[in-house]
Amino acid sequence: MDTLQAYQVLGLYPGASDAQLKAAWRRLVAAWHPDRNAADDAGSRMQGINKAYQHLRQLRQDEGETEDDADDDAKAAPATPSSAEATATAGGGPAGAAGPTYVRKVRLSLEDAVRGCTRTLRGHFTQACDSCAAQGQRVLAQACSACRGSGAVSTPALFGWLWNQSACPDCGSDGRQRATCDACDGSGERAVPYRRQVRFPAGVRAGDVLSLPSSRHGSMKVGLDLQVEIEPHPFFMLDDDGVLRCDMPVNGYAWMAGRWVEVPTPDGLQQMRLNREALVYRLRGQGFPAVPRGPRGDYLVRVTPVFPNHDDPAQEALLDQLIARANQSAEGGAGPLGQWTQRMGAWTAGQQAAASDA
Repeated sequence: MDTLQAYQVLGLYPGASDAQLKAAWRRLVAAWHPDRNAADDAGSRMQGINKAYQHLRQLRQDEGETEDDADDDAKAAPATPSSAEATATAGGGPAGAAGPTYVRKVRLSLEDAVRGCTRTLRGHFTQACDSCAAQGQRVLAQACSACRGSGAVSTPALFGWLWNQSACPDCGSDGRQRATCDACDGSGERAVPYRRQVRFPAGVRAGDVLSLPSSRHGSMKVGLDLQVEIEPHPFFMLDDDGVLRCDMPVNGYAWMAGRWVEVPTPDGLQQMRLNREALVYRLRGQGFPAVPRGPRGDYLVRVTPVFPNHDDPAQEALLDQLIARANQSAEGGAGPLGQWTQRMGAWTAGQQAAASDA
């Protein structure tokens, strides 16, 4: 059923308000509910009415949807049910074997997505009030006071010379007195609380949908579809290929000296030894699972050596001492720098001797 058809079934024009939508649905439920209408097609008409109503309600909720903000007590939004579930969702008849399915968003930290976690979700489902058949009113055993039980009221026309008969708005033209339903306070809907403990497997990703089996809440069985969102992380980045990465600055001198540094991992801080010949380090088995519930992949850490500003006189003096000490060590000819120094000395002496002979 498309949106235009849904409006036509309810006898509304596109753009009708929420109050008009609910009023039209209640009016049609009162007229076509199988308990009140003995027509052969009452059941099928009722299903079509409920399906149209649920379609438009879901459409409006989707257009005005707000994020869950990791709030486990947020209200669940009903998902579009199948034809077999439409009656149960809109409150027109008994629930099916599986019941309707509701959708809600759940935000996880990246660490929880890596390791898996258990969450307790709380909220409430909205279902039609079964005490008043979703009408918000109870039918009393007395005649309607507005129409005196006739089901019609007279309104003056043509300067009061003629009178027109129209359906009584207070009783829906059946002539029986009505009172506000105490169970739903006249809203026609009841909020049914739920509490579900859910295990999210290691390796779940943003956009995944976890379907929970139906469970009974109130007078109906309801299922949950959980849409997973992953919160942004201050350190970790998860690539589309499933590789977990981290970019971190390190002390340039510590990098040159091959010192140990602490790096963040999904399991906490870990010691990692730097190597001045490497800028990317692979920590095996500490990344994101390649598939849900599968083994964890590798974690890549890319370091950026950072050197201090040389405008500091104290640091300049220390650097001069370090350079002088390195030159002294090279005078013995050890290492590439010492060998280079010896060759430079021999070459310079040869140049000077040639100049003196000339």
